[in-house]
Amino acid sequence: MRGSIMNISNKHVRVLIAVLILIGFLPTAFGQQGSPSNIPAASTSAQQMKKAASVLMESLTRSQRDGILYEFTPENRTNWSNTPPFVHKRPGLRLASLTNIQRQAAHGLLRASLSSQGYQKITGVMRLDSIHGARSLEELDRNGPAEDDRIYVREEAESFGTGNYVIAIFGNPNSDHDWSWIIQGHHMGANFTVSDGRTGFTPLFLGATPLVLEQGVLAGWSAMSHEVTRGFELIQSLDDAQRAVAIESNSPPDGLPAGVGQKNNIAKNQGLHAADMSVQQQRLLQILVEEYVRNSDFDAAEAQLAAIAESGWEELWFEWQGQTENPKEPLFYRVQGERILIELVQRPNHIHTIVRDPANDYGEYWLNQIINEEYSSGDRFEAAIERYEMNGEAL
Repeated sequence: MRGSIMNISNKHVRVLIAVLILIGFLPTAFGQQGSPSNIPAASTSAQQMKKAASVLMESLTRSQRDGILYEFTPENRTNWSNTPPFVHKRPGLRLASLTNIQRQAAHGLLRASLSSQGYQKITGVMRLDSIHGARSLEELDRNGPAEDDRIYVREEAESFGTGNYVIAIFGNPNSDHDWSWIIQGHHMGANFTVSDGRTGFTPLFLGATPLVLEQGVLAGWSAMSHEVTRGFELIQSLDDAQRAVAIESNSPPDGLPAGVGQKNNIAKNQGLHAADMSVQQQRLLQILVEEYVRNSDFDAAEAQLAAIAESGWEELWFEWQGQTENPKEPLFYRVQGERILIELVQRPNHIHTIVRDPANDYGEYWLNQIINEEYSSGDRFEAAIERYEMNGEAL
């Protein structure tokens, strides 16, 4: 009886959402309207991003503009990775190559594309990568390269850091209805799409190592402080019967199954169905999803959340792999539905995450395109190894 009442309630909520969408009070399922009635056009993220991108381009020299602007094609737009720049030679301009004025304009574009939460996370990831690079160089200077470990190779260590993140713009923000931009580097691939006034923020890859600083005056600081704990709170709330369904394996995978280059590697209906969770557990699941979605600016986040609601919060699935006793130990979780896919994998003091919209990555639904990703992180790393071996060099 309780389950049937829950189903009726969920059905009524979904009908109400659909009605509100039709009369213009909520965003459509595939993104907000070009000029939402309750938001001034100038305040939408699409307009803010256009303005900020124009400021950035105006600050560049002609040769720099040639280096940052690319055609708006699927091949160009999917040329991203979370691997170090040492492995993946990225298109676009490095932050280190910009002047201070130009870097300020680049941060203006970041702020226009993100919430304050998302902006702090992305800039925090870059700061952490500088810390990681400095530690790697320190270790290399102290001990030299390990014979059986490629981590402390000087060229790779020098490729870490804020200056090695790269920005590219696809299309012309000043004249095109459809355009996009990306910032990428080690532990980051942040894609933003504008299509006829609508904005999308997937796929979004964020990672961190170290996840939490362990030494110095900033000991305890983390750029990504809640991604693990939100998932851990949810798995801890499940009873034994629910855990038996949610936990797929006692060992987490090495990487993200739906990570870079794995756009179509999406498991279906795996783990615990949200319809089989209590109201309190469903709320924890929603909080977990919002932790990722609200990295985008408010209107893009609200549009994505409305799309998830229309497809049904109770139609999400939660899967866990690994131990459940210590949030600092290796673990993996996935949240999946028609309009959201979130994955996190944790190794000691090191996480990778990805957010996708299975129906609209890269704005492909808006653009009436099917966009495929050609290369995974593993593909690029193997290609880098082959390149160095052919040149007679050691990694």
